[in-house]
Formats: sequence, C-alpha cells, structure tokens
Amino acid sequence: MQELRFVAVSEDGSYAVLSVPGRSARFVLPIDEKLRAVAQGQTSRLAQYEIEVESPLRPKEIQARIRAGETAEEIADAAGIPVERVRWFEGPVLAERAYIAQQAQAASVRRPGDSSGPGPRLADIAPSRLKALGADPDDGQWDSRKRGDGNWQLTLTFTAAGRLHVAEWMFDPRRRHVLPEDDNAARLSLPDAELRSEERRVGEECRSRWS
Repeated sequence: MQELRFVAVSEDGSYAVLSVPGRSARFVLPIDEKLRAVAQGQTSRLAQYEIEVESPLRPKEIQARIRAGETAEEIADAAGIPVERVRWFEGPVLAERAYIAQQAQAASVRRPGDSSGPGPRLADIAPSRLKALGADPDDGQWDSRKRGDGNWQLTLTFTAAGRLHVAEWMFDPRRRHVLPEDDNAARLSLPDAELRSEERRVGEECRSRWS
C-alpha cells in the first residue's frame, strides 16, 4: 500500500492535495462528508452517512426494526448492507429492550377476564411457577420487543423436560401490568391455588412415567 502525505487544501476548499514522499507527483482527494467525518474523528457519523447513502433504510428505521425484534443480521440482509453498519445503532436499542423486560417483570399480572385490582408481580411468582414446570428459573432468558400497537411483548425462553419453551405476555407500560398471551405464559401466571393443583398434576405425570 502506497503512503500519501497531505500537502495543502485547494483555494475553494473542495479537495486536498496529496503527495508521495520523495516524488514530485501530486494527487487530489475530494473533501466530502465522509472525509470530514474521518478528519473530525466522528466514526459513528461516518457509519450513519454510509447507511443513508447506500441503504434505503435510515438509522431511525433500523433502530425501530431492532426495537420490534429483528436482528442486525436480518436487517442487513434485507437492506443489502454489511451487518457491521447496522450494529452501530444496535447497542442502545438492545439496552432499551433489556430495560423494558426488567420493567415488565416488575409489573402486576392480569389474566383475561380479570376484574379485580392489581395482581402479584410477575417477578415474584415466575420462579416458583417455572420450578413447578420442571425448569430452572436462573436459566430463563427474558427479552422484549415493541409491538405495532405501541405496547411491548415480553418473552421468556426456558427449558423444561428437555424441551425449549417460549412464553409471551403483553406489557402495558402505562397501566404497569402484563397479560399472558399463550398457554405457557398462562401457566407461569397461575394464582397460588391453581399452582398447587398444577404441581400435583406434574407430580402425578412424573410418577406414572417412572412407574
């Protein structure tokens, strides 16, 4: 790779004059937005500029799609750009999703048809419900994604009886409650009385399996 050195800037400021050490040849380099970003150490601005120029997706669109649950790989593949350019905007949104997942776990549980006041917090009851299903609460993976209706979807991925399971709740940040949206989430949201019944059922199934 040939080394070049900066000599001067054109009078109108539109290009830089470069030279090869020890030679008389001169080269010109247009001074565009990308070069200005590099000269000022604004590498994140450079990545944003490249995405805006080379991709139909704007940074806000990329972040919105990550917030909705898409991966950087999926977005890069759809937009036809290197995944590294998408990752420039991934970190803050993933942190936001993790924060929302924590907030959702601290919310109260409601079930379809509930007319009573706030129920127990999901974080307080989920561990015992997971144990009743034969899962290790510490191995569960919580995540969230923003839905088209403005609410958030809370997702828990866990392993029970050697199989991978997914449970999903709708989280309403304004009312601070979660609502089960599938059978697994409904089981993990059981009231204490129904939990004891579920534990007996699981115990009977285990005994019959090994008898």
